[in-house]
Amino acid sequence: MPDHEFCTIEPKILYFGTPVALISSLNEDGSTNLAPMSSFWTLGWTMMLGLLDDTKTAENLSRVPECVVNLPSPEMWQQVEKLAPLTGKTPVPESKAKQFRFAADKFAAANLTPLTSEAVGPARAQECPVQMEARVNKMHRMHGERLERLGGGLAAEVEVLRVYVSKEFVLSDSYVNPAKWSPLIYNFRHYFRLAEIELGKTFRAEK
Repeated sequence: MPDHEFCTIEPKILYFGTPVALISSLNEDGSTNLAPMSSFWTLGWTMMLGLLDDTKTAENLSRVPECVVNLPSPEMWQQVEKLAPLTGKTPVPESKAKQFRFAADKFAAANLTPLTSEAVGPARAQECPVQMEARVNKMHRMHGERLERLGGGLAAEVEVLRVYVSKEFVLSDSYVNPAKWSPLIYNFRHYFRLAEIELGKTFRAEK
């Protein structure tokens, strides 16, 4: 057993290496909002998506309970980062005004291509090797003192309806080849693949 020497800290975030997703949701005018997310987990074909209250994604999913969970490859980290400082909300919420700016067409902003979905309204991101169309079953209110400081949050419980995976990552019998597929990992506001190679850092990373 390693002989650790521990210290007590209070990190601003607790992202100990989580996959990145781009969440597609439906705007009021029928267009698709696209937003990066790194707070989600899956049990079977049910996913929990962590959302801050003041996001366009939270607003859209509360109004139209459908989404697409697009998983970018590690090579797409710069396109993901282009979306990071953007919001689909106008006016930009006061809590975000210093760091974020409004963008109506998120696909164009990140040089991504919208692809028509089959089971839901929001478009898929064609360049993402994995795309999962889903229906929102319930929105759960989340609690916590530190979360309230960020404006509060929701956990969207979604049921995956359809999964698309690029053929290069698929084995026979609907298995994803883990030797070929690597998700884009978000580790304390820095981007990684499943290896000890740093790809870059988000604009909110602390020096």
